[in-house]
Amino acid sequence: MFVDKVTLSQLSEDVPSISEFYADQNILITGGTGLMGKVLIEKLLRSCPKIKGICLLLRSKKNYTDEERLNKMFNIPLFDRLKEEYPDSKSKVKVIKGDVSELEYGLSDSDLKFIIHEINIVFHVAASVRFDDSLKDAILINTRGTREMLKILKRMQNLKVFLYTSTTYCNIDKDVDAIEERVYKATTDWKTMIKAAENMDEYVLNFLESKILNKYPNTYTFSKNLAEEVIFESCEDIPTVIFRPTVVVSSMKEPMPGWIDNYNGPMGLVTGVQTGVLHTVLIDGDKNIDWVPVDIAIKGMITSAWYKALEQTDRNKCLVINSSTSDFVNFNNSVLMNLGISKIVKNPPNQLLWYPFCFYTSNKYLYWFYYVTLHLIPAIFLNVLLKISNQRLKLFKLYRRVFYANMKLAPFMLNEWRFKNDNFKSLHAILKPEDIEKFSIDYSGHSGYIAEQFEIRLEGSIRYLLKEKNFSKATYEKRMFNLKM
Repeated sequence: MFVDKVTLSQLSEDVPSISEFYADQNILITGGTGLMGKVLIEKLLRSCPKIKGICLLLRSKKNYTDEERLNKMFNIPLFDRLKEEYPDSKSKVKVIKGDVSELEYGLSDSDLKFIIHEINIVFHVAASVRFDDSLKDAILINTRGTREMLKILKRMQNLKVFLYTSTTYCNIDKDVDAIEERVYKATTDWKTMIKAAENMDEYVLNFLESKILNKYPNTYTFSKNLAEEVIFESCEDIPTVIFRPTVVVSSMKEPMPGWIDNYNGPMGLVTGVQTGVLHTVLIDGDKNIDWVPVDIAIKGMITSAWYKALEQTDRNKCLVINSSTSDFVNFNNSVLMNLGISKIVKNPPNQLLWYPFCFYTSNKYLYWFYYVTLHLIPAIFLNVLLKISNQRLKLFKLYRRVFYANMKLAPFMLNEWRFKNDNFKSLHAILKPEDIEKFSIDYSGHSGYIAEQFEIRLEGSIRYLLKEKNFSKATYEKRMFNLKM
């Protein structure tokens, strides 16, 4: 059974459906230009078409008007289905200029007044997600930015629910068998860290970074942990959801299968192998990987916000949800790597630097050996050939980025954590019958189709990351010829 233990209270039968609840509501979304933000906007507009409006908090950008920025965002394949079904939906989206790294987000008086009086639902998705961001930047954006949001929330007069997007990995420093769906006490005082980020010399802060992070692998997970503590201390009078996805990957089926728009996480490595650029990865093949399709996570966010706004049992208690899937879709890293290679050589992309293969290892010294022999030495020869033919390709810069990306991902690829996710799975059990088709997060039926799901993700990375227009059955013979060559 997908739901073996329902931990959320059953809502009364007379509560509105999800689409009815979101009707006539003004929604504020931060981080709307990121992967999860864009999929959230698309899903809300398409599945809750009676929404009054969506306000996107965006930083000012030189040489671009608000309308131009919205047009650029809506002119990607993600929104094609929405434009077919609801062609006027873009008119409901409005830009509010602000920056989450600034105090009060740098909002104008008129925009702040609008938010306080008119916004009903807030999705705080914005974050610095780079694993190599400085501690100062991560604290100011992820931790202080959350504190500033809570200050605004406390002034809002018509707020129904606030959802904060965190990560399951923000508590991996805890010595527990499984990370539960609750807020853990932070090991560092968030007020002290915000003061340090505001006042301390950045070079000194960077020098102390490894000592401050302690068991945390990067500034992202550390600053997210502090942000959860900020919320926990301040949310007693705000209906609040802390939603923690694991590794977010391309969509399962909505609005189209395989949608992805960035190289973060495992899909970046997969794309590197696909194109013959990446030939070695530092990874433990015996460890299980926990990932969640972006459309499943977004449906969970929309449903949990609906639930928290309407439930009466724990009104003053913050609802925490671990959006993890490894307990019902279970496969390890070796399956990921071997399955990926087998699928790539059967249906390769047009863009191939070398023949796609990959040696993976958990031994860092062996990884360095592979890196030198399979990346750096071939890059030297190829650079010589390219110079002779008056062509340029910055291979060394590319492989330097590949190396640092692998090092930043290594803690998550060499280790394994367990997450309790009863609240997440219970979101399926509390749905009204009319909401099941649009908002069910039941992903268990796909556990027996790992190969098919992985093939969808490989094709998605080719279509949406590599942006190949000739990836079709008609070009199959040519692509296979290129592969053989």
